[in-house]
Amino acid sequence: MANNSKSTRLPFWRPTSAAAAAITIVALPGFLVGSFAPQIKEDLNFGDTELGALLTFGYLISSIIMQTGGGISDRKGPQVIIRAGISIAAISSLLVGTTAQTYVVLLLCIGLNRVGEGLIQPATNTLISNGIEQPRQGIAMAAKQSAVPFSTALAGLAVPILGSSVGWEGTFLILAALAFPAWLLTPNIAVTKSGTFPSRRDMWRYRHLRIASIAGAFSAAAVVTMAGFLTTAAEEAGYSESSAGLILGIGGLIMIVARLSWGFLADRFEFDRFKAVSMLLTFGSAAFVLLAIGTKTSILLGSLISFGIGWAWPGLLLLGVIEQHPDDPGAATATLQTSIRVGAMVAPLGFGIVVDNSGFELAWVLAFFSTLIGAILMAGASRALRSD
Repeated sequence: MANNSKSTRLPFWRPTSAAAAAITIVALPGFLVGSFAPQIKEDLNFGDTELGALLTFGYLISSIIMQTGGGISDRKGPQVIIRAGISIAAISSLLVGTTAQTYVVLLLCIGLNRVGEGLIQPATNTLISNGIEQPRQGIAMAAKQSAVPFSTALAGLAVPILGSSVGWEGTFLILAALAFPAWLLTPNIAVTKSGTFPSRRDMWRYRHLRIASIAGAFSAAAVVTMAGFLTTAAEEAGYSESSAGLILGIGGLIMIVARLSWGFLADRFEFDRFKAVSMLLTFGSAAFVLLAIGTKTSILLGSLISFGIGWAWPGLLLLGVIEQHPDDPGAATATLQTSIRVGAMVAPLGFGIVVDNSGFELAWVLAFFSTLIGAILMAGASRALRSD
């Protein structure tokens, strides 16, 4: 894990904004499905179990693609991988807006989008690791990971702003058009390593990375289902469709502030990244207790706590990983994010089944325990780091 000299440097804003734009393009479709879920389910005639399966299928696809995307970006440079991912995501959104008249077609389109996401996620980590000086990588990673809550906010705000005019199909068409400037923004960053890239098995030998990856799977299982089912749960608690979407949007904005704050702190202070993530997960787990209560007030408070604390950790965790693996940032973060996708893949389907059969209360309680397990394991990753 020796440091690698970085051969290409650009102004801070270029790789950071390019990474954030690429993540936004591939993250938005999944969140749009969640925010427009009541309308899409009615139009295409499916229920919460099918909604969970839709999210699960997408994460399965991205988890298969991710290690390859990260490894190639480490050896060939991130630009070609990011641009390929953006192009695939644009085609997916175009197809959703024009052809998704059945559940199966929507499922396949979201799966195609997740191919793009599987390529882009680790490649943007390579872009930041190779294109930005280390003293500013924390805020850069936080800004890049803030693209996810920014996408959540946009998806939530799209319901009251675009829902009554262009509908969910038109919203996806608008997203497809926005992919072109994101494609142009992606810079060419040189990398210094050549040859074959390490496999997931090679990276899995690092004990701290292995434990953190498992912890990430449990943690993601909880927060992904929260985002995917929040509007449905809020409507069941008595909120209108527009108000439920607004809660999702406000939560996304709060998450941006939280992630940027931790990135700012990480660049200025030396502290254990894994321990900090464990702390955030521990405090954030309280949100699911509030969500389980199921009143309008508890839904609102639980959502804000979950977005502001319980889901503030991804950028900080990824920063910790690229700091430990500067020679293979794409492959290392792909290993972590593949496991996170496994959690995100399994949880929505299981959550939907529990909701359909037992209601939201039990489902949120299960999410609470999943978050606590993630917190305990993340503390274990911190201890393992000292022995690797």
